[in-house]
Amino acid sequence: MNYNAILIDDEPMALDVMDYYLREIGGVTVAGRFGGAAEALSQAPSLQPDLIFLDIEMPGSNGLSAAELFRNICPAAEIVFVTAHAHYAMDAFDRHALGYLLKPVDKHKLIKVLDRYAQLHAGRGHHRTEQEAPSHVRSASDLLRLQILGSLELYTSDGRLLTWRTKKTKELFAFLWHHQGQPVYKYTILEELWPDAPAERSQRLLHTSLYYLRSMFKSEGYSEIVMHGDERYWINISVIQSDTGQLYGMMQRSLHGTDLKRALAMYSGDYLEKEHYQWADARRIDMRLEFVSCMDQALDQAPAQDQPLILRKLIQLEPNNEAYYDRLVNCLNRLGDQAGARQMEAAKKRMMMEDG
Repeated sequence: MNYNAILIDDEPMALDVMDYYLREIGGVTVAGRFGGAAEALSQAPSLQPDLIFLDIEMPGSNGLSAAELFRNICPAAEIVFVTAHAHYAMDAFDRHALGYLLKPVDKHKLIKVLDRYAQLHAGRGHHRTEQEAPSHVRSASDLLRLQILGSLELYTSDGRLLTWRTKKTKELFAFLWHHQGQPVYKYTILEELWPDAPAERSQRLLHTSLYYLRSMFKSEGYSEIVMHGDERYWINISVIQSDTGQLYGMMQRSLHGTDLKRALAMYSGDYLEKEHYQWADARRIDMRLEFVSCMDQALDQAPAQDQPLILRKLIQLEPNNEAYYDRLVNCLNRLGDQAGARQMEAAKKRMMMEDG
């Protein structure tokens, strides 16, 4: 198979050397050469690179920062940092880099990086999202069901709740799921799940947790869930149906009637709220904000009888927002529920006293 690559380096000779090596090794087409990150970022979407060879220290740009932008516009591409500085290695792998090559580039190390990419590509095909077709199709009735909103609960297709051997086994699954099928570098897992443990002990704990996780899924007939390649791990998300996946799908369209009530009921808590995983904090905040924005839009379009349901959920999520209380009081009065309106006025007063 032939792969597309783009090269980004402010040193023309470095570009020439990498270009020459890739052509000599074969299997890689150099789709573009750039002296800086800005031009590469503007052209990358049209070039659709599989591999991005990226220098770190360049005038006017930093390869580590650029890598984050490339992740957004070319999520399926793998990044290989090429630099004269060894001290950026941990920062590079924190960004899930496929490789880290020191200048002058050693051809044999470059071959190893390309072999690593080929093995990883063969092991997982391309990056998939939850909605895309899996490589090995299971019927909808055979999927595991995952609840992420509120607490983390995983059910078999017949409704049986699976139990975790240890808390860290559960967290490892959650962490891999959190990355939605994207491979996660081993050292990133160790840093997030066992930050205070000595290196040797943390690696033993990771291997033990992986063993427990794989054993649990294998006993249920799902041996293909936890994948591994090139010191990275990922979850085959195609065999799991999650509440977040369903909710995001519903939020992409105009919500009303039964769909609206399902969405309100589905948001039973924030993303992994009861698990208290710090690495999930940013996603938790983002998802809450997206849901609140979606409910605000639904509120403007909903019939009067559905508005109280939406407003009660919005008050639950943003209890200090006075406008939601006022709007709910007006809505209840219009519907003839004066008792409910008085209760909400009292709730607003209590909130204001507590806030003051």
